[in-house]
Amino acid sequence: MTKIALVLAAGKGTRMRSVLPKPLVLFAERPLVSHIIEAFRKAGVSDVNLVIGYEGEKVKRTIGNQVGYVYQEVQLGTAHAVMQAKYMLDWKGKDIFVFVGDAPLISPDTIQRLALHHQQTNAACTFLTADFEIDLPYARVLKDENGKLLSCIEEQDATEEEKKIKELLSSHFIFKADILFQFLEFILPHPKSGEYYLTEIIPLLLKEKYKVETLKINDYRQLVGLNTPEEVAWAEQIYCKQL
Repeated sequence: MTKIALVLAAGKGTRMRSVLPKPLVLFAERPLVSHIIEAFRKAGVSDVNLVIGYEGEKVKRTIGNQVGYVYQEVQLGTAHAVMQAKYMLDWKGKDIFVFVGDAPLISPDTIQRLALHHQQTNAACTFLTADFEIDLPYARVLKDENGKLLSCIEEQDATEEEKKIKELLSSHFIFKADILFQFLEFILPHPKSGEYYLTEIIPLLLKEKYKVETLKINDYRQLVGLNTPEEVAWAEQIYCKQL
């Protein structure tokens, strides 16, 4: 099945303490978001699109016409960002990757493995997980004793016991696009933040008996989103060692 990619890159990145919008913060001397664009290219995905928002025109001028663009004028969460693509991309009958743009360590091999697992299992949705060795405020992956996916829960909504779960996800998905855009309509805003979270699609799909798969990778560092200069420096050290 034909695959397209949607990379979420609309944030301001206030914690980066940079004059640049977050997607353009330098990582290994290149814009942060360019690394994930390159990973998709190397994985064989040629139709890559960025969701842009804060200083979107500057992002567009810098990255250029190598990708398509979707505008999110107001940042209301990850599901809201994806929803902006519904009327702007040619997605019908295709698989669509939805990745965050601030995880530059993701590898082309991991992207290919995710696509293959999604295809082989004929899932509606497949997402990457890992057992994290560091504490990060990501959604927890809830499974039963047999390893079957039950749901995912954002950290702010997790119980103290659920917060101890080490298997996390950080918004690296692939969907059957027809199903994704059908179910996005049913995601409600979070009662505390008012944002629309893409993770909320998982319980909706499971409730309707759609197949949702996880692919756990060994290296959690590939899934870490960078939010501060200190995290950029940490990831650059890893990146340089891999060259």
